[in-house]
Amino acid sequence: MSTQWRRWTSGVAATLLAVTAAVLGAGSPAMAEPHADAKQCHDGGGPGPYPPGHIGSPYSNQIIYGTRPVLEESRSNASARGLAYLKKGDYFSIDRTNDYVAVPYPLGHVQFTTAELAQPGRLGPNFTWHYCEEIVDNEGRWMDRADHDGLYYTRWIDGAHVGIRLCITRPGENNDRAVCVGENTSPGGWYVDDDDDSNDWFDVIPPGPTTPDEPDPPAAGSSRSLVTFQANTGFLYTRDPGGTMRDTGYGMMRGTSPATSNGQVAFQANTGFLFTLSAGGAVHDTRYGMMAGTSPALSGGQIAFQANTSLLYTRNMNTGKTTDLRLGMMAGTSPAIAGDTGSWRIAFQANDGFLYYRDSGGATVNTGLGMMRGSSPSITKLSNGTYVIAFEANTGLLYVHSNNWGTDLRLGLMTDTSPAITSSGTSWTIAFQANTGFLFTRTSAGATTDTRYGMMAHTSPAARGGRIVFQANTGFLYYRDGNAAAVDTAYGMMAGTSPAA
Repeated sequence: MSTQWRRWTSGVAATLLAVTAAVLGAGSPAMAEPHADAKQCHDGGGPGPYPPGHIGSPYSNQIIYGTRPVLEESRSNASARGLAYLKKGDYFSIDRTNDYVAVPYPLGHVQFTTAELAQPGRLGPNFTWHYCEEIVDNEGRWMDRADHDGLYYTRWIDGAHVGIRLCITRPGENNDRAVCVGENTSPGGWYVDDDDDSNDWFDVIPPGPTTPDEPDPPAAGSSRSLVTFQANTGFLYTRDPGGTMRDTGYGMMRGTSPATSNGQVAFQANTGFLFTLSAGGAVHDTRYGMMAGTSPALSGGQIAFQANTSLLYTRNMNTGKTTDLRLGMMAGTSPAIAGDTGSWRIAFQANDGFLYYRDSGGATVNTGLGMMRGSSPSITKLSNGTYVIAFEANTGLLYVHSNNWGTDLRLGLMTDTSPAITSSGTSWTIAFQANTGFLFTRTSAGATTDTRYGMMAHTSPAARGGRIVFQANTGFLYYRDGNAAAVDTAYGMMAGTSPAA
């Protein structure tokens, strides 16, 4: 394993070296293995016009000192930087090989371990690199080492045609040696981009309000399971049915949550605009502004969201058609939608505090049922075409609305949370955070279950089919299939946000 160490001498700057069999003295011969050459930053061009993309495994997956370092690269050039949560006193470096690395045609980028780069025909057994330890915190303060616990970024450096990797050094740990990402993994932690071109990641649909979000709409009746959430890094993550986590590299607005349906995703980006992710992975900035603190809803390619005008909007991902429904929404609440682009119903808390719904046929109905301030409804469509809405009434109790009738289920919800509802055939199940802080379920057959799983304050579960996903009171993403034990994915979520399924 090729790690790095610091050599500490009074009055002399620390020098980063490679691990050898023994500490080399002043009279030792030159190193005959890969090693750090000098502390130097090679400034890159920054992120460019598009949000940066995140390198895959082992980045965002490997845990070093309790954090998962993230390596991101510009989509418009090969500039790269790292980000990680650090403890006070940590050093965080981005390393850059001094020589170009050949990439086999037609690959655009590859990853290597140090041992693989040291092979003859690549960089050879004594290749060297520069390391850059200049980091910046969320307040824009630059420093050489973390002066408090928190999130830090390295400089953007020029990563074109060279190897790039991230390392963390925690003085007093690991004999003061740096621990680097991907030294004993496949693929390795040295990332090489063979060009400076854009779109090395996934398709980016040109921004615009009328451009369709979905270049290849899923077939009618198809179903693709996906879990999506805002990670504690602030970025949008997805989890596919096989359990593979993907850091999309797109930042989300603080306090908001994504929506997903049939492999598609809608979310409020950290720009305040509605973004979409197609089933095939194409990202689109719709350029429609959303109200702060609100989240979109998505079902069968149809999106509902509260625009920054406080009015309810809906958007067809297949065509890009976006409609202002001219219905005012309560501040801090989000709509729910069920159905598809052909026929849908949106449920929402109107700006008068009552539960409303709007149909694709144009009908708008005030149910006359008051909702708890700050809460949002959930809606599902049964196989017989009936819609069922779950919501927290202004009494703090769980209600359902169906067939023009509201029913009090006499179950208390936690403040600042909302229920989720899902259906199978003509039966439904509601998942919610009870006023005890635990995840509960309630079925249409009348069964109420306390799962005994604690939930994080100010978060709500999501439900789709037999799966429930939620942020546990540990801050990690959990999922529960049917009555099975819940599974801790070990991925941290942003405080105050909820996952989607």
